[in-house]
Amino acid sequence: MHMIYWLSLASAVFIGFAALVWKMSGIARENRVLKAEFSLRRLNNELTVFFISDIHRRTVSEDIIREVKEHGVQLVLIGGDLAEGGVPYSRIEENIKRLSSLGKTYFVWGNNDYEVDQERLQEIFRAHGVTPLRNASVLHDHQGQAVNICGVDDIRLELDDYPAALRGVQQDFPTILVSHNPEIHHQIQETDGIDLILSGHTHGGQIRLGRFGLCEIGGTGTVHQAPYLISNGYGTSKLPLRLGARPETHLIKLVPGPCMEGN
Repeated sequence: MHMIYWLSLASAVFIGFAALVWKMSGIARENRVLKAEFSLRRLNNELTVFFISDIHRRTVSEDIIREVKEHGVQLVLIGGDLAEGGVPYSRIEENIKRLSSLGKTYFVWGNNDYEVDQERLQEIFRAHGVTPLRNASVLHDHQGQAVNICGVDDIRLELDDYPAALRGVQQDFPTILVSHNPEIHHQIQETDGIDLILSGHTHGGQIRLGRFGLCEIGGTGTVHQAPYLISNGYGTSKLPLRLGARPETHLIKLVPGPCMEGN
């Protein structure tokens, strides 16, 4: 009798665990586009941006591409961990092909991007007109107005050089800073004139038990009066599972003015 009880209990636990893993796997495959709106000082005309980070082993869904295209995206920012070791280069290129079809695309390195051949990665960027930013900035033309796009290399690998990334910034124009790792917040000074900071890396903790996780859930806020967005990311690392930190991509409307709102 006791044996039957323990076998039944073990079976129930196994079924419950299998159901949880199945649910977590399903969550990790979700395709979500979250909308946010930020105001940028010195911006003259509305600018629609698609931001995605931490793709890792996933293929960017064509449903996401179609949804985002309907909103007339003018700028695509990839916030690092486009790839990782073992991801086929054909998949990396397909993701770049899909993302670059939306608009002018800029890429910033994450720690896992260094697990793939860098020359092959650069070849893919060149083939699809993607501009990589490694501790550098460029002036992006938006309806006749320049917007500074700054990219900081990976902080975890100690490849970041924030002052170098700001060196080419034109102070008369709005400035968007992209850093894979949100620890860049500790380096920013109010006098730097940053208008928006975009990051990923944390996966929102990826697997959370209630309020508890290895990292904070993604979201928005301000640092030295500069609004920021930290994304939960699109893919997963190590385990293809998520719980309490759903995957996300971001459709961001940038408008002239002083206030900030995100969701």
